[in-house]
Amino acid sequence: MRMRLIASLVMATFVTAPAHAQSVQKFYQGRQVSLVVGFNPGGAYDPYARTVARHLSKYVPGAPTIVVKNMQGAGSVRAANYLYNVAPKDGSELGVIAGSAALEPMFGARPTQFEGQRFTWLGSANDEPGVCFSWHTTPIATAKDLFDKPMILGASGTSNLDFPLALNAVLGTKFKIIRGYEGSSSIMLAMERGEIQGMCGMVYAALRTSHPQWLAEKKVRTLMQIALVRNEKLAGVPFVMDFAKSDDDRRVLRLLVGWTIMGRPFLAPPGIPEERKLALRRAFDLTMRDPEFLADAANLRLDISPIRGATIEQYLQDVYSTPRPLLERAGRILAQGQ
Repeated sequence: MRMRLIASLVMATFVTAPAHAQSVQKFYQGRQVSLVVGFNPGGAYDPYARTVARHLSKYVPGAPTIVVKNMQGAGSVRAANYLYNVAPKDGSELGVIAGSAALEPMFGARPTQFEGQRFTWLGSANDEPGVCFSWHTTPIATAKDLFDKPMILGASGTSNLDFPLALNAVLGTKFKIIRGYEGSSSIMLAMERGEIQGMCGMVYAALRTSHPQWLAEKKVRTLMQIALVRNEKLAGVPFVMDFAKSDDDRRVLRLLVGWTIMGRPFLAPPGIPEERKLALRRAFDLTMRDPEFLADAANLRLDISPIRGATIEQYLQDVYSTPRPLLERAGRILAQGQ
């Protein structure tokens, strides 16, 4: 009896061992990997996803084929729900979602079915600081003016709504927000026509891509940078955290605008094998330094300023430990945008 039990245990070991001992290269060799993008084709996230997908395979052991699939909905929360609950937890499906989506479970504004800090974060091709701009003909010329004079902004319901709401509530700026625009391009057109005086949000990269002449010809004034830390691309532009009056104010701002450090983050479901997590992170980091990738991104005018997966992971661990009263305060601010 004892010998039969030992034989059964030995057989079970042989049956299960290959699944656990399979090398990363063997797992990915000949495999098709899906990259799920939480936004529509042609949007701001799509070109980053497709450009990374064209080059990432070179650095993943086994060189799998990477296929981009779009799954838009609820500001990428739909894709995040899918990756967390439905996608295989083996590294065969990856994703790109909004940085802000990773914080959604803390506020309950949308129906989330995930915990943001538990995803496998691979990194981001860019950190994307938010900014506040004013058109050159308006009387709003400095960051100080934002506290002394009302400024009429356009908003479409994303960061260009959440950020001015946050600055009004936490810092005391005097933004007057006109809602209902379809996106950043329509807001920029309204600003050029004189319908509004400016905009705030994650628009710096979009502005550099769509209207570089505005910056070169000083048709817009960059009034404030909105980010977790000062961004060297905006040297000399006043930093949002410098206007906070208390540590509590800074912690609330970290929740509401600090996710800009994540840019457009790439991730995998939680719980993938550790060796595949490390291989994917290494592949992502190497892709960010690949000359062909950088040339490809430059042709598309994509800003590349990489953020490592471990940095995103640390940020999320920090904000998910925010005390409940501060979470509730931040949630009330975001609720104004609903």
